[in-house]
Amino acid sequence: MKEWRQTIAVICTVVLTVAALAAYMQFELAAMRADMNAQNAAMRADMNAQHAAMNAEHTGIRADMNAQFAAMHAEHAAIREQLNSMDRRTARIEGHLFGIEIPADRADGE
Repeated sequence: MKEWRQTIAVICTVVLTVAALAAYMQFELAAMRADMNAQNAAMRADMNAQHAAMNAEHTGIRADMNAQFAAMHAEHAAIREQLNSMDRRTARIEGHLFGIEIPADRADGE
C-alpha cells in the first residue's frame, strides 16, 4: 500500500507541475498578446500621423495647383482679349483702307 501512495504522490506531483506549467504558459501568452497589442497600437498611431501629414501635404499641393491654374486662366483670358482687340483694330484699319467705316467697340457694351 505504501507503493500506491508513493505512485499517487508522484502522479499528483506531475499533474500539479503540468498544471503550474500550463498556467505559467498562459500568463506568458497573455503578456505576449498585450505586448503585441501595444506595438500594433503604436504602429497604427504612427501610420495615422503619417496619413494625416500626407493629406495635409496633398491639400497644400492641390491649393497651389488651383492657384496656378487660376493665374494661368486669367493670363489666358487677358491674352485672348488682347488678340480680340488686335483683330478689331486690324478690321478697322482694313476697312479704312477700303473706304468702309467700321465703328470702334464701346467699352460699356452699348
